[in-house]
Amino acid sequence: MKTTGITRRIDELGRIVVPKEIRKNMHLKTGELLEIFLSDSETITLKKHSIITKGEEFISFYIKALAGKINAFVYMTNLSEIVFSNDESVIGEKISSELEEQISNNLNANNLTKLMITNKIVLEKPFSIYPLSPNGDLSGVLIIKFKDDKQFENQEIIKFSTAFLESYFENN
Repeated sequence: MKTTGITRRIDELGRIVVPKEIRKNMHLKTGELLEIFLSDSETITLKKHSIITKGEEFISFYIKALAGKINAFVYMTNLSEIVFSNDESVIGEKISSELEEQISNNLNANNLTKLMITNKIVLEKPFSIYPLSPNGDLSGVLIIKFKDDKQFENQEIIKFSTAFLESYFENN
């Protein structure tokens, strides 16, 4: 665990302020959820909370099946990293600041010809971005990079998949 040398007092309501430098470094935004862990009687750990987490074998299988059906690369992110993909080499990669900006700006990707999704991956059209908002809170995105020009033929499958994934994360 890295030490920052920063200290904060607990106020009368039991609150502490996470310093701006740490919020910026961790890409924490106002209203974002943090998980609180107790390691021992003297250690509290804060972790960014995401309803979309790694290790869901069923979702991994679903993403790979979807990618095969629509002939595309599929990337599912939470708000900080790629969590699922049929390209397993990118799982766990941090999303780029460009993608973070797109997410913050309501995913207006219609006018983009390319998009950097990680520091290593730049997608060129045709690709689409779909928000994942289980429980009404934006929790990540589904990015589809089509291998051919048949993206319009697959819109119903993708809409169904987005709704299915949101429902899955709401109920699990």
